[in-house]
Order: sequence, then structure tokens, then C-alpha cells
Amino acid sequence: MTATVVVATRLGGPRLGRLLDSLAAQTQPARTIVVDNAVPAGVARLVARYELAEQLRLEENVGFARAVNLAARRAEGDALILVNDDCVCEPRFVEELAAALAPGSGVVMAAGVLVEARDPSTVDTAGMELDPTLLVFDYLNGEPVATLGPATPAPLGPCAAAAAFDRTAFLEAGGFDERLFAYWEDVDLVLRLVRAGGRCALAAGARGTHEHSATLGSGSREKDYLTGFGRGYLLRKWSVLDSPARLARVLLEDGVLCAGQLVVDRTAAGLRGRVDGFRAAAGVAREPYPEGLLPPSRGSLTRRLRRRSRLARNSPL
Repeated sequence: MTATVVVATRLGGPRLGRLLDSLAAQTQPARTIVVDNAVPAGVARLVARYELAEQLRLEENVGFARAVNLAARRAEGDALILVNDDCVCEPRFVEELAAALAPGSGVVMAAGVLVEARDPSTVDTAGMELDPTLLVFDYLNGEPVATLGPATPAPLGPCAAAAAFDRTAFLEAGGFDERLFAYWEDVDLVLRLVRAGGRCALAAGARGTHEHSATLGSGSREKDYLTGFGRGYLLRKWSVLDSPARLARVLLEDGVLCAGQLVVDRTAAGLRGRVDGFRAAAGVAREPYPEGLLPPSRGSLTRRLRRRSRLARNSPL
């Protein structure tokens, strides 16, 4: 299956260079579109070093969702592969992700496996899982990489940091919702694809390392705001609060998350983002809650707290 790789970058620099080095060494070479989201300088010279890479220069930072959509419309081939610019891919990354897609059988998504840069024996993400309030967790986060195998169940969908989509299915679904500047756009798209009958495969052999939150920084005010915005937006768009039981759970979970950010990150940006995201979804067509479409989730706030603790111990890279 032929593929195009899409990399959206805001910072460029050495991290992007390391990723492009790894993409140049793939067992399945693929055209790579680097979306330059108004990086101050240097991307053109860097991209020019790689035969299969090309730059899509944007004069302003339009956000992750729109940047990927623009590249997807220029892409070629059957598979659209997304990878963050703070990753380094193993040589079979593209081949394994592309091979996992089987649109004729309904498999229109595939999730790669990213390991923690400071501890390559530990999974950072192998896709996404959602709890009943649609709160997203990184699938298998914190688990030993050695436990992955043919019997490992697939996630609901891929994390956009290491994902493959059937390009036709991606475009027919309308791509990412561009009202989401960054974060949660992959959750929204996965829900739409699953509702349409699409499924996700786990490409356990598509491995890479991930310098988590290298662009904005874990716990930064900007990241807390954007993740909060996406959360509030999807709560309204996907009719989560229509159920009193789900509403109660949202108040508990999000209250804990926002309180934690206030104490640890010293910012209420996550709460402000939720309010702004909820308001932004007022004019958006409501989607029915995905009743019966969500597999059981092992994600928990405790697991998320353990991850933040690991990141804090290992920072900076």
C-alpha cells in the first residue's frame, strides 16, 4: 500500500531533523510533506536535504488540524501517515503502519507504538481509549513494550502522533475538525470513523520514540488551555452531558483534572479552555453520543497521574 507521510511542525530545528533522518531510512520510502506552520527559519534548508521530502510553507500558525488537512489534500497514495515532529521512527514504521490498513475489511485506521524517549522499554502511546465521558487516555501508556504481541487488542483509534488512515476515508469524513486548533482533533475524527463502521488495527511493529510534549511542554499554560478547549468542545458536540450519570462523572473527573493543574501547573487555563471550547461548540451540529461503540477502557486518572510523575522525573530531555 503506497503512503504519504505528513509532519506538521511549529519549531523545526534538530528534532525535525532527527525525525526526517529516520524517515529517510525507512524500508518503505514514502513521500513526506512537512507542513511548516510559520516556523521562524530553517525548515526549507532542512527539508531540501531529503529527496522524498517537500515543504508546505504557511505564513501563519494555523494549528495542527488545519495543517494536516491541507497536506492530506496534496497527498498521494492509499495511506496517510501522521507522525509528530518530536518522534524518531524505527525503519519499519511506515511499512508496518501502511500494511495494517485494510479498507476493504473496514480497517481504515492503524495505530503505531511510541515508546518513552527516556525509557524505551515503556509504552508512551499505542493509540487511544475513551472512558464513558469520552475522556481520552493513551492506550497502554506505562506498560512494558515487551508485553505487546499478536494477541494484544487494538485500540479504539490511533493517536495522531503515530497514525495511519486510509486516505480516502480520511477525506470523505472531512478530515480533522479545524475548530480544534490542536489536541482532541484525533478523538473527534476517530469517533466519526467508528460511527461510520470503521475499525482500527494495532501495528505493533510500527515503533518510534516520543519526546512527549516537546512543542508546548507538559503542563504548560498553553497546552492546558488547548487540551481543555478540546475537552469542552467535544463534551457539547458529542452530547456527553445529555445523561445525568455522565454529567456527574464529568464534574468529578474534570474537577480533579482542573484542580490538579491549578496545584501542579499553577494555572486555571484548563478550566478556561473547557468553558471556551463548550461555548465554541454551540453553533456546531450535534453528534449523537456514541452509545455502544466504545470498548471498555482501562484509562484512569491514577494512570494519568503516574505518567505526569514520570515526565516530571525525566524532564528535561
